[in-house]
Amino acid sequence: MVEGVILDMDGLMFDTERLWDEVWEDTGRTYGIDAGKEFNKRTRGTNEAGAREVFLELFGAGGIDYEELQERCFARLEEELERHIPVKPGLYELLDALKGRDIPMAVASSTHRKMVLRNLELAGITSYFAAIITGDMVKSGKPAPDIFLAAAKAIGREPERCLVLEDSSNGIRAAAAAGCLSVMVPDLDPPTPELARLYTVRADSLKQVIDLLDAL
Repeated sequence: MVEGVILDMDGLMFDTERLWDEVWEDTGRTYGIDAGKEFNKRTRGTNEAGAREVFLELFGAGGIDYEELQERCFARLEEELERHIPVKPGLYELLDALKGRDIPMAVASSTHRKMVLRNLELAGITSYFAAIITGDMVKSGKPAPDIFLAAAKAIGREPERCLVLEDSSNGIRAAAAAGCLSVMVPDLDPPTPELARLYTVRADSLKQVIDLLDAL
C-alpha cells in the first residue's frame, strides 16, 4: 500500500522541459556552442552539479564560463514562467485525490530550490506538500537515490512505501535505486526496455495515475 507520494517537477507537474531545452539551445548559440540534444538528454533530471559536469565534458575546452551561461538561462526561463506556468493536465485533480486520501506528498526536483518554490507558488500548489527537496540539498543528483531517500525521510515514510512519479530516465533510475515504487509518465524521454524493468507501471497522464493508486 502506498503511504507517501513523491513528485518530480519539470516535465511531470509542469511542461517546462521543452522550454528549458529551448532556452539552453538558444543561449548556447550566443556562446558559439550547440547545447542541444546530447547535453539536454544527458542532464535531464540531474542537479546543477551533474549538469555542470556534463557541460564541462562536452564544452569545457572552449573556455566558456558555465556559471555565467547558466545564470542567463535561468533569468530567461524565469521571465517565461512569470508570464505563464504550463501546468500538466491532471495535476490539480491528482493533488486533490491524494489530499483526500490523507497521503503525504513531497516534491523531489533536481532544480534549484529558489526556482522550485517560485514555480509551485505560481501554480498555487505549495500547500499540498509536506516537504520540498531540491537538487541543491543533496550530495548526488539523479540517477543517484539521494533525493528520493531524503524526501521519504522528510515525510516520515519508508522508501519502499513511497510512490515516485517521474518523467525522466534519470528519475526512474533514481527511484529504483532508492527502493521506491514508481510510475513513469513520459514527457521527452520515451520509455526504453531498461526503464520498463525499473518502473512499477507506466501512465500516459497524471489523470491516469489517480486510477492506479488503489492497485499499487
